[in-house]
Amino acid sequence: TINNIYIYRMESLKDRMFGEEVEEDDELGMLICQWLDERGHAEALKALEHDLGKNYTNDCVKLGSQLQYIYNDYKDLQASAALSSMSLDDQELDSDLLGDNVYPKELQEQFTDIHKANILCMRFSPDPETNMMVTGSTDKTIKVTDFITKQVLYTFTDLAHAAFIALDFCPTDPHLLLASNIDGSTVLLRIESSGIGHLVQTFKDHQKYVVRVRWSPDGRKFATCSYDKTLKYYAQADDGTFVLVNSIEFPYSLESLVFTPDSQRIITACRESNYLQYINTEDNSIEKFNMNVTGDDHVSFSAMEFAITPNKKYLLVSTDRSRLILFKLGTDKQLRNFYGATNDHYSTTRNAIDSTGHYIYSTSQDNIIYVWDIATQKMVSKLKHHLSSVRDLSVHPSLNLLGTCSFDKSVCLWK
Repeated sequence: TINNIYIYRMESLKDRMFGEEVEEDDELGMLICQWLDERGHAEALKALEHDLGKNYTNDCVKLGSQLQYIYNDYKDLQASAALSSMSLDDQELDSDLLGDNVYPKELQEQFTDIHKANILCMRFSPDPETNMMVTGSTDKTIKVTDFITKQVLYTFTDLAHAAFIALDFCPTDPHLLLASNIDGSTVLLRIESSGIGHLVQTFKDHQKYVVRVRWSPDGRKFATCSYDKTLKYYAQADDGTFVLVNSIEFPYSLESLVFTPDSQRIITACRESNYLQYINTEDNSIEKFNMNVTGDDHVSFSAMEFAITPNKKYLLVSTDRSRLILFKLGTDKQLRNFYGATNDHYSTTRNAIDSTGHYIYSTSQDNIIYVWDIATQKMVSKLKHHLSSVRDLSVHPSLNLLGTCSFDKSVCLWK
């Protein structure tokens, strides 16, 4: 909470701190330049200007000693918060989620010939009898690959008229896979342990990109969200097929969704909104939680992607402002903030949590995967190998592997 009050105060001061020529991405750099200039660190200032590609002048920051002011303000906030006020949730998070330095950090393999076009999505198969991963590409195909033998086992073709952009395996049946498409369609596929695939069902209920498709944890429902500003959810009928249950409209495009662990609610990410919205699939009621720590309605950032920790207590939210936030699930309480990756409102950031719940991963617009220790909030690694935008992440359900796919037409496995 201290961190968020500090951030809010910074945002409220921005208009009177910086000159008109300073762009948003350069503001922190200019504050550091001011600090170096005021202390006479000329060589360090020159080096920083070179790295930033910007020249610092006294007009860049309107008021003097701003970085020192921010630091002093932050220390005052820390001093005013007694340690005894730390909630039980914070203490539990520190002890339960403390990392052991065992996580994917080294490149094991790069696959460059699965697709000849950009790869937009990937998932590891949860089938314990296989070593399969599934990828979707702008070549309009979905491919099943054995990541040990490097053999493409099956290729789905003619399923849709455009690229597949999201995949999700059923948590109760490892052979069922949902795949959503740019053309507004979603397909339900069956992939046998041999890798051979079959089309089970096709859904054509959206008018624009279906950007996310997610199963409920009980495997009886799934939901889709789209740039047509609707969320749709489906349920299994008596004959085993899935039917559309409801469609909910929103004022802006949707970016992501996830079911709560009890399979009863769907959390949505809506552009141009500062709220997390929990939709009850039983009565269609919506409960909103403001992501702004001060409670105001200013949209300083929006949610872009979700993940729920393995212990089912916390919700990880990626935003369109280079920030990931860990919330206590079902509340507006922020427990951790993670910085370092570069993502703005033009990005389609993705995140993942490792199977232990100790580490989180995030894509970034600099083509790097960033890794943080959840308990300490510290960045512990940067995974560098992709040459273009990283479009998706997948954590293997049993092996300590991270998979990533990119516009460089490759899949990387990290061990």
